[in-house]
Amino acid sequence: MSDIKLFIEYLIIIALFTNCSASTGSRYNEGDNPDDKKNKSTEPAIIEDFDITPYKVDLTISSTGEYPDITEDAWFDYEKFSDDVNPNINKKITGTIDGYRIVVIATDNMEEANSLREVLKAKLKTHEIYISFEPPFYKVKVGDFTNLAETNDLKFKLNQFGYKEARIVQETVNLFEE
Repeated sequence: MSDIKLFIEYLIIIALFTNCSASTGSRYNEGDNPDDKKNKSTEPAIIEDFDITPYKVDLTISSTGEYPDITEDAWFDYEKFSDDVNPNINKKITGTIDGYRIVVIATDNMEEANSLREVLKAKLKTHEIYISFEPPFYKVKVGDFTNLAETNDLKFKLNQFGYKEARIVQETVNLFEE
């Protein structure tokens, strides 16, 4: 008798759990579902005004299967970055002004900062490269810019070189005699 009673109680419990559930479709009217509100954004759409055309480079590949000799500068069409010498190397600093620099890396390892500085010297021959110690980090910074557009161009180039964490900072920069 007790086995039959347990079996009946078991069936009643199963029936309650399977038949008493409700779907969200019957619970809400159209447009009242909270999930619909989550998907609808009340914030205005972001309009991007970035123009990629100055950064495009035409690369042609012949149909014969021969590839042209592509250097690492093939991604950049900047005449100002193609100089082989640093134009500021023999110039005197005449003063300072508020401007911009690009922080390429912040590290607690001085050797890493120095080695990155040497790598950047080889790649960016036309820009000054600084290492500043702001405890506990050594920060490798590039450039003495007064124009934000030029700073963004160099930041883009550094991103293409693989320095994705490079960021622009406002700082006092050096002015060189012309």
